[in-house]
Amino acid sequence: MEDNLDDSSNVDIKVPRKRKRRAVLSCNDCRRRKLKCDRELPCNRCIQGSVADKCAYGLEEGSVHSSEAPPSKTKGRVHQERLPGENLIAFKATETPHQNRIEQLQDRIASLEALLKSRPAAPKESAAGESNSTEEEKEVPYVSSNLVGLFKGRDYRTFSYGPTSPVTIVVNFPELRPFMKSIYPDSTLERLTSDIKVLEDRARKGGATSRVLSVRSLRELLPDRITVDVLVNRYIESFETTYRILHIPTFWAEYQRFWDQPEYKSGLEAVLLGILACVLCTSTHDSTKYDPNGSTFRSKAIIWIKACEAWLKRQSNKHRTLAVLQVRLLRLLALKTTCLKTKEFYQEVQAHFGFMKGIGMHRDPAAIGVRCTPFEGEIRRRLWWTSVDLEIQSSVDRGISSALSGLDHDCAAPRNIDDAQLFVDIQDLPPSKPMSVYTDSSFITLSAQTAALRARLCTSTNSIRGGMGFEEILQYEQELQTALDRLPKWTDARALHAWTHLDLQLRQFFVILHTPRAFQTQQRAQPNHRYSLLTCLESSSTLIERHNNLLDSGNFSLCCIRSDYYRAALVICHIAYHASRASDNFILRVARSLFDEAMERSLRLQEERSMRPGRGNHQFWYVSAAISLVRTQFDPSRADILKRQAGDRVAKLLYKILALQDDSSEEYLANEVVLVDEPNVITTRGNLDLATSSATLPDTFADGGMRLDGFDLGNTSEWMLDDFWFLNDFQPLPFGN
Repeated sequence: MEDNLDDSSNVDIKVPRKRKRRAVLSCNDCRRRKLKCDRELPCNRCIQGSVADKCAYGLEEGSVHSSEAPPSKTKGRVHQERLPGENLIAFKATETPHQNRIEQLQDRIASLEALLKSRPAAPKESAAGESNSTEEEKEVPYVSSNLVGLFKGRDYRTFSYGPTSPVTIVVNFPELRPFMKSIYPDSTLERLTSDIKVLEDRARKGGATSRVLSVRSLRELLPDRITVDVLVNRYIESFETTYRILHIPTFWAEYQRFWDQPEYKSGLEAVLLGILACVLCTSTHDSTKYDPNGSTFRSKAIIWIKACEAWLKRQSNKHRTLAVLQVRLLRLLALKTTCLKTKEFYQEVQAHFGFMKGIGMHRDPAAIGVRCTPFEGEIRRRLWWTSVDLEIQSSVDRGISSALSGLDHDCAAPRNIDDAQLFVDIQDLPPSKPMSVYTDSSFITLSAQTAALRARLCTSTNSIRGGMGFEEILQYEQELQTALDRLPKWTDARALHAWTHLDLQLRQFFVILHTPRAFQTQQRAQPNHRYSLLTCLESSSTLIERHNNLLDSGNFSLCCIRSDYYRAALVICHIAYHASRASDNFILRVARSLFDEAMERSLRLQEERSMRPGRGNHQFWYVSAAISLVRTQFDPSRADILKRQAGDRVAKLLYKILALQDDSSEEYLANEVVLVDEPNVITTRGNLDLATSSATLPDTFADGGMRLDGFDLGNTSEWMLDDFWFLNDFQPLPFGN
């Protein structure tokens, strides 16, 4: 026996060489289809194919193995990746092909244990939710109550939208974009887009984007007084019933003097241009024409905005006046109503908010005593809280925490008084009237009272550190409902705009709070999930109804500055689409009923929003496609017709735009306005000098009488259909995981 053993020990045994396993560079689906994969989890192809939940890297679809996960792009032994809706996975890179297997497993267990300890605990559900959950539901992994945000771009050219932005509804509706892409090719919509692109290229080749308009004074840019009177009154009846920027008696006195004394020098001409730019696209008119920049009204408004910017640059910060602060706020409203600098609007508002903090507007005027008169102190409070409201709403629309939530401020709310009770040399402010009495300042007074709640909600719902539990959501909901119940029911006809705005800025948070949980389709059977679905449907429908009621009164201002009805329409479509594929008949009946009722109203709002400035048609396109997608679920036999209708709705708008093209003043397009006596300004490139060349300009502009039905000046920029697929190749932001 020993001899045999000795003999066998001398025998050369060839052990097969263990090969190092190649790193998997594609997910299972892309590898099977032999397609290029971007090696993300989930990858872009799986997202576009509506199979993001099945995207995996491993031997079996749906599993992720440490040795086959996508290779890390950073150096190090341990790579951690945070994925939306999944647990964090840590894996250890294989260093050598002969590394001890036991050591690998020990290191892996240690890394997973350390990772598990670092994970925040999931918020506890209510007792009712736990007692009613089934064993199958308990196995469902915890999903954050925040939506996946959008993080797009590369190197330093990135931008981000958080959970409360309407953009994230599209990101979390993966079936929508493939449906849109199946409609667009070889459609009437594609052909019309090409025709519009030709117009844009022709305008660009004309050199319009490099022209500068020079004027001696801003007064030369004003239309005739009759037109100005109409627009100023329109502004006071709409915007000034909410945001308080002007003191109306003082304004009218200076306005009269401005027209009676042409030589009178003040900042009123800049204020007037800001008012006109703000209100022009929201005015009732039937004579809109279009150019490659949008509507002719938008083109005029842009020139007025540029003129206000040129004027602001010339003002001394040392000798700051009330007109400077008024023009800054009016410019922000004008940017919103004209769809100018849409992607930069959040930065513009934050820059203004920082300016207001820097000059001490967040401190109550009482802190500086006699150096600020009672009149000036009350105007300061109005301007500050108007800025606060713009800051909170811009943060909600962008999906970023409000700056107010971290600001230590003590500026009191404005008093609920009419402007007639406030005059320049007043010694003591009159007492604030009860909120049941409607005044010129009722909106801004009530808005200031709910600002802290709205800022806190904006910050909580956009937090990247974790979502809210259901109990916390219900607590916030109760605070919102209490604030809504406190809104007075004014009988004054002037109060409709103010009351609607107050209702909208609170009610939008019902949708924002419950949307993440309503979108968790794998938890449909849980009672709190059904409650979130019903709350989203009811609140979204009410938001759309509120906006339509204001449109029926002839007021288009909120339609042009808010996007909550856009969010509401997409949320209803998302819920109705998934309800049609679920087994909950009650939710399906409710969703279908509200869907049929609200969608036509939503299309009306989107049409007004896009046609007035001639921009923003991509939102109409998304809503139209979402409506057809849901209807194909309800009626599959008409799928082809419904698909065609989605594009035809947008094509109808574009037909109108092309039919009303006005190229008569293409020669006079400009993208900058300067005052001719401004020092150190070079205006030699394509310069249009109004002061010296007025004889060559149209009569309606040379004499200052810019008619509302004419086209005079514009500003060429990108058209509205070139960014339909802007969500391609996006990187989801795993908020709250």
